[in-house]
Amino acid sequence: MTTRIARRVLAAGAGLLLAAGCAAPASAPAGPSAAAPAPTAPPTPQEAPTMTSSTAVTATVDGRRFPARLHDTATARDLAAQLPLDLTIRDYGGVEKIAPLPRPLTTDGAPAGADPEIDDLGFYVPDGVLVFYYGDVGYWNGIVRIGELDPEGMRAVRDLPDGSRVRLERA
Repeated sequence: MTTRIARRVLAAGAGLLLAAGCAAPASAPAGPSAAAPAPTAPPTPQEAPTMTSSTAVTATVDGRRFPARLHDTATARDLAAQLPLDLTIRDYGGVEKIAPLPRPLTTDGAPAGADPEIDDLGFYVPDGVLVFYYGDVGYWNGIVRIGELDPEGMRAVRDLPDGSRVRLERA
């Protein structure tokens, strides 16, 4: 059983215990921001974004270009409409890099939250930031998965110091 499936099974079991009133409240782990909602059980798989029609983009990191793809969702299309973007990134929690966007992205049709994969690109709604996931963050309300970056590109982003620039543009 993969770690992800085991985590979902445990989350579902914990949800049943809480619903039955058999569990004591637990303190929530630190999240993506101080004002972030506590994580909840992940949604059903039908809410996962599709890659049947996606937008090819390029991330330029430290002078090197890496391929990326944006999902066919309203949130990802809204990001694509803002390209090209020169983003200033900083590390958050040793598992992701975040970058403010010029304006918030639409979340029309987006699920309440997500459990992004390593190498995913996401939008964190409460803070209005683009997120490069290079570590496992688990499920959080407010995360919208919007695409993927080439694994080598994500490693390059991970290794950048705070204040570095990443350029995103259509391929």
